[in-house]
Amino acid sequence: MPFAEVALNVPLRKTFTYHIPDAFAGQVLPGCLARVEFGVAMQPGLVLALHDESPIPRTKPLIELLDPLPVLSPAYLDLARWLSESCLAPIGACLWLMLPPGFTGKSDQLYRFLRDDLGEPQQLSLPGAPKQPPSALDFRLLEYLRDKGPKRLSQLKRAFAKEPLTPALERLTEAGMLSSEAVLAPPSVKAKTRARLHPQYRVEQIPDLIAQLRKPSKQAELLELIAERDADAIGLGDALKRIGAKSKAPLKKLIDEGLVFVEETERGEQDLIILEAPPERVERALSAWRGEGYLRQLLLDFIAAAQPMTMKEATEATGASRARLKGLVEAGALELRDEILWRDSLRDFDFVPSAAPSLTPDQRAAWNAIRPTLQGRESARYLLHGVTGSGKTEIYLRAIAETLRQGRAAILLVPEIALTPQTVRRVAERFPGRVALVHGSLPAGERYDAWQRARKGEIGVIVGTRSALFTPLPDIGLIALDEEHDASYKQAPGMNLPVYHSREAAEQLARRHGAALILGSATPDLGTWHRARQGHYQLLRLPQRIMGHRQRIAQQADRLGLASRYQSAQDDALAIELPPVEIVDMRAELRAGNTSMFSRALQRSLGEVLARGEQAMLLLNRRGHATYVFCRDCGFVLECSRCDAPLTYHRVDRHLRCHHCGASEPQPAACPACQSPRVRYFGAGTQQVAEALNDLYPAVRSLRWDIDSARSPQTHFEILRKFIDREADVLIGTQMIAKGLDLPLVTLVGVVSADLGLALPDYRAGERVFQLLTQVSGRAGRGLLGGSVVLQTYQPGHYVVQAASQHDYAAFVERESAYRRELGYPPYRRLARLVFAESSPEAARRQAEEAARRLRQILQAQALTGTTLIGPAPCFFARLDRRYRWHLLLRGPDPRAALRELKPLPGWRVDIDPVDLL
Repeated sequence: MPFAEVALNVPLRKTFTYHIPDAFAGQVLPGCLARVEFGVAMQPGLVLALHDESPIPRTKPLIELLDPLPVLSPAYLDLARWLSESCLAPIGACLWLMLPPGFTGKSDQLYRFLRDDLGEPQQLSLPGAPKQPPSALDFRLLEYLRDKGPKRLSQLKRAFAKEPLTPALERLTEAGMLSSEAVLAPPSVKAKTRARLHPQYRVEQIPDLIAQLRKPSKQAELLELIAERDADAIGLGDALKRIGAKSKAPLKKLIDEGLVFVEETERGEQDLIILEAPPERVERALSAWRGEGYLRQLLLDFIAAAQPMTMKEATEATGASRARLKGLVEAGALELRDEILWRDSLRDFDFVPSAAPSLTPDQRAAWNAIRPTLQGRESARYLLHGVTGSGKTEIYLRAIAETLRQGRAAILLVPEIALTPQTVRRVAERFPGRVALVHGSLPAGERYDAWQRARKGEIGVIVGTRSALFTPLPDIGLIALDEEHDASYKQAPGMNLPVYHSREAAEQLARRHGAALILGSATPDLGTWHRARQGHYQLLRLPQRIMGHRQRIAQQADRLGLASRYQSAQDDALAIELPPVEIVDMRAELRAGNTSMFSRALQRSLGEVLARGEQAMLLLNRRGHATYVFCRDCGFVLECSRCDAPLTYHRVDRHLRCHHCGASEPQPAACPACQSPRVRYFGAGTQQVAEALNDLYPAVRSLRWDIDSARSPQTHFEILRKFIDREADVLIGTQMIAKGLDLPLVTLVGVVSADLGLALPDYRAGERVFQLLTQVSGRAGRGLLGGSVVLQTYQPGHYVVQAASQHDYAAFVERESAYRRELGYPPYRRLARLVFAESSPEAARRQAEEAARRLRQILQAQALTGTTLIGPAPCFFARLDRRYRWHLLLRGPDPRAALRELKPLPGWRVDIDPVDLL
């Protein structure tokens, strides 16, 4: 008997064995989705492998195949195994990463009404001592299931919201009034279909078809009867009787049309019906009522149509009623067929195909290194290190085009889809009709359709965020990660998902498909850079910023009436140096009496930009108006009751918000502790920057771009569109404005506070700040007019600030690497972080201390002398969303070696190679 190794979407790292019934012989393959019984519940399971023998003596059968074909290929099954092992995550959770949300139903209970003698509540009794009649809820449940039929528990919970359902259902089931069985609920997402009418005949068949479809018309029969008598009248009663009419309606129709009239006779005699219309008019009326001409034209219209029509399209095109069309369907003349209607997030955009520009010498060198790999099936890895504006995206596009020419598919990952709309547009314009978007903000139906189209091989290019990597393309030839340093490529802990990094997962997937992997960034992750220097990635450089090509620049200059400040470079490309950065010491500003958040240099530069009609961007990586709210009398700080973190004041809606859990409360009129009215607001956020800018320049048009002003991808696109269309002069935002934007008229970037984040207790704090400053500086000077950057700081001598001001990645790497090497931090040693979140601080501490005790025993027993334990200690954010947090760190060559021996503890989260320690 054959057996299947099955993974379930449960929090267990093990798999389970089921036997394959004879009914499914030859149908079950690795990657198939099946319904199985797990305990007393029904679950969807994914078949990982087939075996001839079972490791256990008794097995349950596979109950049902939920899809006739495998839903995952062997490459993705293998990738899931790797994810489970590398992230120490349940194998089921890794597999379900690769399925669209809602693709599989959930375990449920089906309740069915059994008693057919339901009377009044007092006539029934339930078991118990003493026996008592059902409650009002019990009786309502019985009535509901009797009238509505069997319902699942999830459906009953919606119908009886906030009612104590579970005890009631248990009582009624025990009393024999209801039955209960474990079921698998249907998927919450499915294909969207549309019905179209298809003709089922040929032209020469129309006469016979009309004869079959002709329906008797009472008014036609009555008119024929009258016309046959020529000039002789016929009695009204006799005529209606002979055609079998039950009323005078057919006669009224003839009278209204002016075809006949009724002559009244003496009392006791029948009134007479007399023909009034000439013969040719009678013939026209008979033809219309019999329907020959109408039907003939209708059927000819369907044959002549280039495409089958929907019912609505058919009624509009032919004038036929829905009833007439349904009659043709019932008669077999037309067939109504369901067709899949793909939901596409790009359907509302018009993309004009664009041609590829010629390459600069640096681009050609990089492309010549990558291209041979794409023409074979050997996996290769590249780090494309290019300054901002150096043309990395064009290399991705060339690689995608070559991959498609080879008949293979490509994946382009971006950090956040809403923040890289220009990248998405460039890909869609280069490959119209062949691109699909995949990201977490898509509606479930659109993600489902993109997944299905990819599975069928109908999509050539996937563009998306982290989750797009798992779209089941059958033959991947290229995976590219733009801005590979971005922390959003790492799955956040605490979401019941494997805590994986897209970079490592992409490398594994590329290896399994024999595909090329390109990692691109102006500020590569220090670990990526270290591996490139060791030869793990082939390092390709783009050191020169490209403005554009001669013809495009000339056209843009003519359109805007501007003279370009750029000089000629090799070939036909125009290039410029990276924008100069001015560091402003805000301590000196205070000593000079300037208490504004804008330094004199930034004010001067803003004034010049606005006077010239150009655009500026202002970065402050902090939302809200004030970030610290406290009482000046008693010192009470207003904190989130769920997170113990200071609340941020948002002046727009006069609310205090927690930026960790999202809790919100109204602006207080007095101190909650002492009732003093002297509540003050300190610190600055993007809202305060916008207000200060408007105070300084009342006529300025500004836009704010942060998570508060843009909560959907559509809102992000709209803000960017307005700025590109010059509906605003200044764009104010958080780190959102630093990513993937090419805005030619931005000639000034101002960083309001470059120090934010430098003092955080995290070994990557300096790297994150350097990347942000370098990326946002790169938004200036990308157009005809050049640009500059003003960087305000209270630490002008800090090595991060100095390196960012010079766009000097090498200097930053040298200093940061020395610091990491000395302290034993990545990339020189690896880290694993365990976070324990509990409802009380004591419980979190106990869990962390117990894990530390066990880990010390494991380290000693396995002689893992190169691995050290740090902690446990409270997290920097000690309480988030009512959960108290403690953590500990393992540092060594491979901390997983110890963690594999540690049994899971309740409430813990494991993060291998964490990107932050907060």
